[in-house]
Amino acid sequence: MNYFDSHKIENIAPFTEWVDMMEKALQLSIAPGSYVMPKRMHLDYMADTFLLMPCITDEYWVTKLVSFCPGNKILGLPSIYGTLVLNDTKTGEPLAIMDGSAITSMRTAAVTAVGIRHLSPADSHTLGIIGAGTQGIWQALFACSEREINEIWVFDQNRENLLNFTEMMKSRCPMTRIIQAANSSEVAMNTKIIICATNSQYPILQNDKELFTGKTFVGIGSYKPDCREFPEQLFRQLDQMYVDTLDGKKESGDLITPLKNNWIAENMIISIGNLLTGEIIPTPNRTRLFKTVGFALLDLFAAKLVYEKHLTPQ
Repeated sequence: MNYFDSHKIENIAPFTEWVDMMEKALQLSIAPGSYVMPKRMHLDYMADTFLLMPCITDEYWVTKLVSFCPGNKILGLPSIYGTLVLNDTKTGEPLAIMDGSAITSMRTAAVTAVGIRHLSPADSHTLGIIGAGTQGIWQALFACSEREINEIWVFDQNRENLLNFTEMMKSRCPMTRIIQAANSSEVAMNTKIIICATNSQYPILQNDKELFTGKTFVGIGSYKPDCREFPEQLFRQLDQMYVDTLDGKKESGDLITPLKNNWIAENMIISIGNLLTGEIIPTPNRTRLFKTVGFALLDLFAAKLVYEKHLTPQ
């Protein structure tokens, strides 16, 4: 059985192949009967949370286990650990164990890039990143693979994250200008594509219409019902809101709260899979929002990419 660590996963395929693979997963996600994916299992133990996320298709069976132990910060350890197991569906044979955190980071950034590919104007050259941790770095790198980004505005309350982000992006994208913003609203004011990667319980942007008009927003954080990243004025300007899975309507405050308050109507929330298959066409309104909460089928297709690239190296 093979083991894939984070370095192997992060370097096994070009970004565009990750994005193409996530497109396939999102298209399959709206095809009933093509996969089995039980709801993720939550196991709470005092302040810690443990998650079990299985999914199976005709080819592969994947199980991702994630632990969230906030007390690890005191010990100097990561708060989140993840492990993914890949099996052959036909025989049940274990094929690989993979670093679940790396799989999650890569497929999340690739899913965002799918949204950027299909929802943002092709001439978008400015990118905003709010939340400059590890996931923020991957989000920026994948976004730059889909659009010719010449300027990135970034904000994070953690100064160390900002410095690390700036250093990493300058080394990976030396021709791109990196600007550390004074706050999140300054990021939105100066960019055309804005990615929010925080765990905030409250909107991280001012409730100001001018920050949102004609721009493409992606939210990947605040996945709990009592958390949200976006204020009322963004939802008020939308004709359509895209999601990676309609299950997000029960999981994310960025869907639960605007629906509850009638800032958007339920029929405005659309699976991006329907956009990819051509069943839905975006309206001319250039103010757009894509919310992703993640699901196990994405992990399965990410593991499929890693495993099959390993079998047939270029």
